[in-house]
Amino acid sequence: MNSLRKKAIFFLIGLFLISHSVVLIGIFSSDYKENEKIELSYDAGDYIGFTNLTLDPYLTGENVTVAILDTGIYANHDTFTDGGLNLYEDRILAFYDEDVEGLSDPPYDIDWHGTWTASILGGNCSEYQGVAPDVNFVIMKVFDFVEGSLESSIPIMEQAIDWIIENKEVYDIKIASMSFGAKPESDNLAEIEDLNALARRLTDNDILVVSAAGNYGSANTPGTVTAPGSDRTVLCVGGVDYEGETYTPGGEGPTHEGIIKPDVCAPAVSVKGAKAGISDKYQYASGTSAATPFVAGLAALMLEKNDQLGYRALKNLISLTSYRTIDPLIIKDNTQGWGIIQAYAALKALDAPIEITENTNLHISLNSSYCVYCQPIKLGFHHYFFELESLGAAEAELYIFNSQPNEYGDPNLISTTINEISLFKTPKRLGIFPVNTEDYYLVVKLVHGSSEGDFLVKLVIELRLGIIIAFAGINILAMIYIGSQTFKYRMRDKI
Repeated sequence: MNSLRKKAIFFLIGLFLISHSVVLIGIFSSDYKENEKIELSYDAGDYIGFTNLTLDPYLTGENVTVAILDTGIYANHDTFTDGGLNLYEDRILAFYDEDVEGLSDPPYDIDWHGTWTASILGGNCSEYQGVAPDVNFVIMKVFDFVEGSLESSIPIMEQAIDWIIENKEVYDIKIASMSFGAKPESDNLAEIEDLNALARRLTDNDILVVSAAGNYGSANTPGTVTAPGSDRTVLCVGGVDYEGETYTPGGEGPTHEGIIKPDVCAPAVSVKGAKAGISDKYQYASGTSAATPFVAGLAALMLEKNDQLGYRALKNLISLTSYRTIDPLIIKDNTQGWGIIQAYAALKALDAPIEITENTNLHISLNSSYCVYCQPIKLGFHHYFFELESLGAAEAELYIFNSQPNEYGDPNLISTTINEISLFKTPKRLGIFPVNTEDYYLVVKLVHGSSEGDFLVKLVIELRLGIIIAFAGINILAMIYIGSQTFKYRMRDKI
């Protein structure tokens, strides 16, 4: 009887573990390559809009901490040690290892994936620069090899999330980078929701969660975005190549809840990064795993410029300043989201707003390397009509966003010049009617495929509104006159 009871207990325990775990496949490359040493210096920032950047050239992510949940890190690589000076001890603030139930030393990588993604985000040596080369790391090893596959589980993730929340103030953690995902399938939707709920615990604590869209898609394959990127509060990252073409295996929305995902895109094809195990080797690999640290690195630079930004503000500004290279006259879709991140525009969005007057004229030059212009503006109680005039053959669109996003950190679009009836009419106009003095973002985006050119944004008198008001006034007067005459006739009949 005791033997049967023990078997029953073990069976129930096993059933519990199976039902409360989910395989979280690291989103690895299908075209992994390596080289002995990078021949030319590499700067990840060049691929998200820093090539022609004149604003904030010295932002490096200094004093900003990012938690990276992955396979660990090979901390002795040149790009983390600066040629053997062991500076990683100053930048890797903590190494969490779920196998030892807490912190471990020294850091290590059970594979290569964590080292590769960490270098994209914050590598720093003469041959290799990450997006935020002075960022601080909290490395979270949350994967293990199980029968030859890298796997994790909901309990392991929950323990790691608990640790981040408990130590948020200790290490000043404001961003969590997650280059992995659980594939949505009909039999694991409960686990998907569990993983999304864990991500929401971080955003509830005002930590920006940047997560990969996954590599389970193909051309026009909806519903393949992985969790936790599928959660509404998470900044979900899809992939593109260096020419702006969509990374075909990247996950596509909508989610099983009907939410448009991904939110933005970043480079995901043949991305260079540090190779674990050998201090001077680098490798090329593909996947939305690479795109994720590009975006997390941009968020770190934004926090260095303004350390008061919360997760909603970061998600909002990174999204609304992104640039679509497919179907450019669609605001957001389930393939590219808002578009490819543009670091220069996201950082300019942090400037102080300018007050718009009747004398305001904004002269803007846009090209393939500087395709998004974002200017914070202040508007009072007034009827504003903005005109976007092209000073050449190039085409662009004008957008006005509210300074405050929605409850999930998504941009709140107020008005746009995109018009399905007359797509390429010039000049283009939009109207906005604030009821209070408020801040907004005025955004101009070059239409993809258009040549470079100069543009002018100015306030104009909208004659159409005057005509409408005049006609309305005439109609009102006519109705009053007709009513008065009708009343007179009725009174005469009574007499």
